[in-house]
Amino acid sequence: MLAVMAIIAIVSAFLIPAATTMMRGSQLSQGESALADLMSQGRQIALARNESVEVRFVEYADPEAAGELVGDPTTWKFRALQLMEVGSSGVPTPIKDRSFVPLPLTVMMNPSLSYSSLLGSAQPAIVAPTAQDPPLPRNIKSNYKYVAFRFLPDGSTNLSPTQAQGGWFVTVHGIPDYQALSSGTKSIQQVNFFTLQIDSVNGATHAYRPVAI
Repeated sequence: MLAVMAIIAIVSAFLIPAATTMMRGSQLSQGESALADLMSQGRQIALARNESVEVRFVEYADPEAAGELVGDPTTWKFRALQLMEVGSSGVPTPIKDRSFVPLPLTVMMNPSLSYSSLLGSAQPAIVAPTAQDPPLPRNIKSNYKYVAFRFLPDGSTNLSPTQAQGGWFVTVHGIPDYQALSSGTKSIQQVNFFTLQIDSVNGATHAYRPVAI
């Protein structure tokens, strides 16, 4: 019996890390699909309705995540997306079923300019919601901020084609990797990530996902 238990313990020591890695990889794939699909939908809606559609990258605290506080912006992470319709009034209003699209729990968008020019540059700017913006679910309410750009009626964007060196892009990776990247203990080549690039002129997107080494 002791020998069997020892074998099980040894096997578990190898299987648990592998299962964790597989789960994180699966959630990253889900995040990649959610981000790419929302971008494509935003552009298609702008073309179909002949009006601007605002894409928002939302930063907030997950009430269930350790160390994150809804009332403390220093603990917030970019972990959700929104599509907003901009009608003739110029006021963005939520698009049904796309007004709050959270990423899987273990992944986030990196806010650094090095990895996400859309989130880390001065423009588009990070802003706080106004009274006209919708409250978020899960008791987050108006405790969030966001960065936004718009798809225009012709499918292009309002992003400057020259402002961001290297173009406009956003990078998604696991939340545990954020501190390692920020502190320099890991390089981006050592984590599992993907980057979505956006062509400011025609609104087309391209996903880049290498394999970590």
